[in-house]
Amino acid sequence: MTGKRTGFLWATLALLFAACGPAATATPVPSPTPQATVRLSPGPTVAPTATPQSASVPTPQPAPTSTPPRPATTAGPTRGGIIKYPITGDPTSWDPVNRLFENLATKGNVFSRLLSLWNDPPQAGCKSELTPWLVKEWKWVDDRTAQFTIHQGVKFHNKPPVNGREVTAQDVAFSLERWRTQDWLGPKFKLVEAIEAVDKYTFRMKASFSWGGMVLESLGHDYGPVVLAQEAGGAKGELWETPQKSWIGSGAFTFEQWVPGVKWVLARNPGYWKEGRPLADGLEFWVMPDLSTQMAAMRSGRINTAGAWGDPQAEDVLRSNPDFQVFRCPTLSTFPGNLFMNNEGPPFSDVRVRRALSMALDREAIVKGPHGGKAVISAILRPGMPYALSLEDLSPQVRQYVEYHPDRAKALLAEAGYTNGFDTVINTNRGYTQHNHQAVWEAVAEMLGRVGIRAKLNFMDRGRYVATVIQANYPVGEMGTSPVLQTTPEDGHALANPSFKYAGTANRSRVNDPEYERLYEQFISTIDETKRNELARQLQTRQVEQTYRVVMPWVFDVFVARPELRITGFRSSPAQENSPLFETAWIAR
Repeated sequence: MTGKRTGFLWATLALLFAACGPAATATPVPSPTPQATVRLSPGPTVAPTATPQSASVPTPQPAPTSTPPRPATTAGPTRGGIIKYPITGDPTSWDPVNRLFENLATKGNVFSRLLSLWNDPPQAGCKSELTPWLVKEWKWVDDRTAQFTIHQGVKFHNKPPVNGREVTAQDVAFSLERWRTQDWLGPKFKLVEAIEAVDKYTFRMKASFSWGGMVLESLGHDYGPVVLAQEAGGAKGELWETPQKSWIGSGAFTFEQWVPGVKWVLARNPGYWKEGRPLADGLEFWVMPDLSTQMAAMRSGRINTAGAWGDPQAEDVLRSNPDFQVFRCPTLSTFPGNLFMNNEGPPFSDVRVRRALSMALDREAIVKGPHGGKAVISAILRPGMPYALSLEDLSPQVRQYVEYHPDRAKALLAEAGYTNGFDTVINTNRGYTQHNHQAVWEAVAEMLGRVGIRAKLNFMDRGRYVATVIQANYPVGEMGTSPVLQTTPEDGHALANPSFKYAGTANRSRVNDPEYERLYEQFISTIDETKRNELARQLQTRQVEQTYRVVMPWVFDVFVARPELRITGFRSSPAQENSPLFETAWIAR
């Protein structure tokens, strides 16, 4: 999740509010029929019933943990009730191509995605796989061209000027063109030479070179495209910022009301294309910027679920409400973040110094201390992500650089000419209080001091922090902390990170490594899964060997629900893009 979350670093931690008005009659409905998950095959086509290919490298799959729910008063899923979820604030932009968290928290419920990183229906687990959504199948025409077929009979919401017409491949092509020119994923989509509707239900994307799964992963990204109706935006696109008029999608819920600074209201879409969904009568997103307010609302029943809390908040609520449900997965983003260092000059242009910095940190102590035992240690990619190497998958020679070896750290500093250490600055902010952000970086500074790296913590206000750290503008010789979003392996914070060409400002250590660029271009260019596995292994190994950034422990994304809310699965989402979860959630009565 993702995020990201900067504007993206990821704060739309919202709660689902309950005061659930029961329907006149509670009508039992059957559980949705599971669909097969699809991943890109090394062969020319991928059928929707194909078995997902797993990475050949062993990847530990962390099991989600949860507290058992209170026995339901109904035997199974029932229709009715309003799910209420808190958001931190109104979005600064309502345009659906915008990647703001507040926007993302709701748009997946109103608009349909092409692909998804959710299983359908949602399944308990912390692993994400690329899954069909509006697209029902795809295949490779050649190594530069992918062809997609969408479901037939899917209709937009019955609101003017769209009036419930059918979704076509032409709508998809229009939507992808908007994303290509306006959205933050634009750099990836600019690799696409052409997007065309082949017929009413088929479209193609052709890239400028062999592009493997790179843009495919972007289509399923939590921050990725949704399908728009061109006429909803007005003749000149002037209505995209007016959600009451332009938020006309084909998702499970329709947009009904926005009360600025108070709430957004969605209602069940009676014509939704997935039979039997959604179960709830509607969703209400209430503006609650303060965590303490959200916790009080959860206790009182004003809301019935909350996402992206930290474990301290969840444990606090559980003490007084032991029947509440808590679900945990390693978050899609590291909080409080990774430690980046400007590589363009000394001391951090010397790999020995970078390695010493990493080896000076006792990550186990950070997990047990500031994180209270609720975090996991990984190499480069988050646990559960395709291709992710665990620490055990690294050779001892490489693994040492992410282990605690203070004596070796001192020796490396001396070898690099810093026998007496050096002074530096860690630029950060005081955000992400739910994950004990300040305590983590205070512990890091203290550990660095033990080996002679005298790091001063520079807590910035939000605006200065974004302009300096998030935009990779901090001086040579200084460091910056930043949450790291990893939704797909190709993310700028994942395998693309040390790349100027593909990561942009996510390359916050300002790395220029031609060998890494060469390997990464091979990775995104091949559709051969065996080759992708090997290249992913080499990329992660090189990131650890060169220590371009210090990867910190991954905390848990915590989803809390009152006992009356029933959900069928949970997956971390940095954007709180929980729309598949909400489609199948119901209120037990």
